[in-house]
This record gives sequence, C-alpha cells and structure tokens, in this order.
Amino acid sequence: MEDKGNVNELTVEIKRLRQIIEGTNIGTWEWNVQTGETRFNERWAQILGYTLDEISPINIDTWLNLAHPDDLAESERLLNEHFKGRSPFYHCEARMKHKDGRWVWVRDHGRVVTRNQDGSPEWIVGSHMDITQEKTEQIAAERLNKIASSVPGLIYEFEMDDEGKMSFPYASPGIMGIYGVTPNEAKECVDNVFSKVHRADVAFLNQTILHSAKTLEPWNAEYRVIINGHTRWVTGFARPERVENGIRWYGLIVDSTESKKVSLQLEESQQRLEQAQTLAHLGHWEANSGTGELYWSPQIFEIFGFEPDKFAPSTKAFYDAVHPDDRGIVNASEEQAKLTGIHDVEHRIIRPDGSIRWVHEYAHVTPQDDDDTNLILIGTVQDVTEKKELELKLIEQSNTDALTQIFNRRYAMAFMQKQFSPARRRSNDNIEGTVISFDIDHFKHVNDTYGHAVGDKALMLLARNVEDILRQDDIFARMGGEEFMIILSSSKLSDGLNLAERVRKLVESIEIPTRSGFIHITVTLAVASYSKSDLSIEDFYIRLDDGLYKGKRAGRNRVVPVIDELNEFNDKSL
Repeated sequence: MEDKGNVNELTVEIKRLRQIIEGTNIGTWEWNVQTGETRFNERWAQILGYTLDEISPINIDTWLNLAHPDDLAESERLLNEHFKGRSPFYHCEARMKHKDGRWVWVRDHGRVVTRNQDGSPEWIVGSHMDITQEKTEQIAAERLNKIASSVPGLIYEFEMDDEGKMSFPYASPGIMGIYGVTPNEAKECVDNVFSKVHRADVAFLNQTILHSAKTLEPWNAEYRVIINGHTRWVTGFARPERVENGIRWYGLIVDSTESKKVSLQLEESQQRLEQAQTLAHLGHWEANSGTGELYWSPQIFEIFGFEPDKFAPSTKAFYDAVHPDDRGIVNASEEQAKLTGIHDVEHRIIRPDGSIRWVHEYAHVTPQDDDDTNLILIGTVQDVTEKKELELKLIEQSNTDALTQIFNRRYAMAFMQKQFSPARRRSNDNIEGTVISFDIDHFKHVNDTYGHAVGDKALMLLARNVEDILRQDDIFARMGGEEFMIILSSSKLSDGLNLAERVRKLVESIEIPTRSGFIHITVTLAVASYSKSDLSIEDFYIRLDDGLYKGKRAGRNRVVPVIDELNEFNDKSL
C-alpha cells in the first residue's frame, strides 16, 4: 500500500510539472553527452516554427544545425564550464534558425543531472525560452545609447506635470558634460540639474519652459551653467507634446561656450566693423543708369544663378530677373536715391531654374552729369532668403492661433480696422461687409467634464471643418477661448445669415471623440453688416456682442441677425 501511495504521489508530481512547463510556454530538452541522444518537447520545435515530426530523427546535430554559427563557440565554452563544476548551471542566450529563415533568440538554461562513475557528465536537461522580442528591444536600446553617446551634447526627455513637478525620465551620458551629473542623478532628482544653472538665468529658464508648456511652441534657450566653479554657456532646443498629465519635451542641449564667446566679441566690435561688414563677403556691383551698363562681381552671378561665361550683366537683364511684383519698389528706391543718395531695398529675384530668392541691395548714388540724369550706383547685394523667410514666418505666426492654425484676434481686429475704417468708408460709400461672431455653447462644461485635451480637440475640429466651407477671401479667426469670427468682405447681411446657418448645422454635426464615446457641441452666432452709424470698430463689435448675448438668452444654438436700427439697415432678401 505504501508503494502504491508513492506511485500516486509521483504521478501527481509529474502531472504538476507538465502543467508548469505548459503554463510557462517553454521548450524542454534532454541530452546524453556521451551518446548524443536527445529528447525535445513539442514546444522546443514550435519556437522554431516546426513540429517534432518535421525535425525527426532528433539528435545533438539537430540543435547544432539550427544554431547560429557565431554562437556555438560561446555555448560550448559555457557548457564546459558547467561540466567541470565551475558553474552551477549552464546558461546561454543564442540565436536559432526559424523555419521561415529568420533568427530567433532563445534563453538556453540547463543542468547536469547524472554523471558517470568517473565524474564525466552523462545526462543534462534544460529549457528553451523564446526571448526574441526582449532581445530585439535590448539591442535597439543599446543601439540608441551608442548613438546618444556619440552625439555632442545631451539628448533628453523632460516632463512637467499639471502641478508643475518636473523630471528627467531619460538623459543621455552627455548630461555629464552639460550639467556635471550622471543620467541616474538627473533621473533621481531634477534639482541636481537645475542647481547647476547660473543664478542670474534661473528665472529666464523657468519662463521659457512655462511659455513652451503653455503654447506648445518649441522650447529654445541659451543660458549659463556653473560646474566646479567654471561658467559655461549651453543652448537647448526641444519639441513639446501634451501627455495625459502634463507636458513632455524631447530635445538636445549642447555646449555653446565657444560660439557664445565669438558672438559676444562680435557684439562688442559691431559698431567698429559695421562699415567693413557692409562690403565684406557680399556681391559687389556698379551700374550706369544712362548707358545700362552693369558690372557684377563673381558672387552676384552665384546669387542670381547665372554662369559668368554665358550671361552678360546689364540693367535690363537685372530688371528681367526681379520678381514682377517687386519691380515697383525697386524703381521707387532708385527714384528716392536721386534725392537721398542711398539706394536701400529688399526684393525678390527669380533665378533661371525658377527658384525665388530674397536679396538686399545697398548702394551709394553719384551723379555723372549736371542734370542728374546719368547716375552711377555703386553697391552690394546680399542673399537674405533665410532671414526674410524667417521674418515672414514670424509675422505669420504672430497672426496665427497656435492651437487651431487659423487667424488670431490680433489679425482679425487689424483687418477690420483697415477694411472698414471711417476714412475708407468716406472715400467709398459702396463698401459692404458682414461679420459673423460666434462661440461654443457651454464650453466650460466640456472642459470640466472631459478635460482640456478634449476641449482643445473640439476647437481644432470646429476650426478645420468651418474653414473647409469658407471662400478663399473670407477671414476666419479665433478671437480667444471658444469665441470665433468670420469676416465676409463685399457680402450682404443675407449672405452672412445663410453662411451662419450652414456653420451652425455643420458644428452641430461634428463628432468629438472622448474616452466615453463621441460628444457634440453647438454654437450661437450673431451676424451684422457694417453701417455708416458705426463710429468705430469697437461700436460695431459691441453690436455683435449684444447679438450674441441675445442668442444666449433665447436658448443658444441659433443664428441672430443684428439690425442697425439707427440706420434702418434694410436687406430686401431678408
């Protein structure tokens, strides 16, 4: 009876072990080191895309033929270490050939369970575990660290939650050269980093971070750090993104000490070098307005895209290269130069390949005749395309709402002021224009219930959808918060009312995704046309606001026409 009980316990134990093996999804193997006999379970073959029948008959060569040649030597070394008793287990990570031709990483683990009388290993048993995903991620991480280590400066990830708490989830080894701390020290406590910032630059740095967090504009700053008593300049750039509980930046900080020294030296000597810089490294030219003769230095041929041996400069050829829309300002500058003696103008040119470049011309004018009809202009020309494009981009950004990418309040008010100014209306009694002002109903409830991320999404979807139904000349602007405006030049009140109703229905149909499903929003719109009785834009804007309040009081989600009772505005189409 006792033997029978032992057998039952053994059977239960074997069953339990099999369940554990199946539950952990590992392949098992047994190998007789002396005879070469091997035994694999079905999972061992499945890891490589086979069944046991497909790789039968099985022996040690089965493993050797499927193993990566480059891993065999290390595997053999580790086996021998274990056979000699120098390690309690055999443990190796190696690649094996999958049925579809790719290499699979396995964690090979085993132990000698029987030895011969002379102590040599007999049976060794072990397991295979598929670690391909883990190994791929490990290799990718190692590769990323190598790249990050080779990049001059610090590559980092920086976070600030909605309560203002900051952290460095990741920092490359380059942080040691920038802040004098290790990646782990930065990760453990953000003060380890910020304590190295020059006291005079702390407020500025915090301001740039908060501004980027608020606007989601790229962060860029140049500031000083003090490491071991030495002051260094660093320059940082990062792109922010909103995450669930705050803002996350991905960026680069480099040591800019040397370039900053040069910059400071240039600033100190700028006044002394200003005249020399006007002519240095610029294209030089000389033109005769009477004869049309024109001399270009080699640099100007490069700026204008002409080959010196195939192009003969002349004032006519120059004007042909000037952008047609800019020829007027070039001529005006030359006429002004007859009075001031200075020709100073920025304009576009069209190169032979069709590309457009911005140039800055600066010249002194010298009369050659007593009647001043024959002028000699001697000056320089400089390609300022990058500077001008940045300038235009900054102007565009100053007129654009960062979230919705439509016009902002500043641009809309300036446009109305110019388009419908009293002086312009006095000169043209036929000026027509209609404005639609609207805002989202109960928008605070959307933010409070679903969060500001959903609120931002609602604003962006509204702007994108409404913009699609407007004309090219219509001005669409976000006036602030959830308030918007559409300016329709040369349009009657009836046109504005029709469009406002289209907008109302369109917005009502927009589906806004949230975690709990889609929601909808509505808008209340006021529509008014400019009137002679409007003494100012502010008066007109007050009438629009009154219309909006009227719509709110009437129940929202409606279009309200704003009639100028003083002028008895009449639109027969109403």
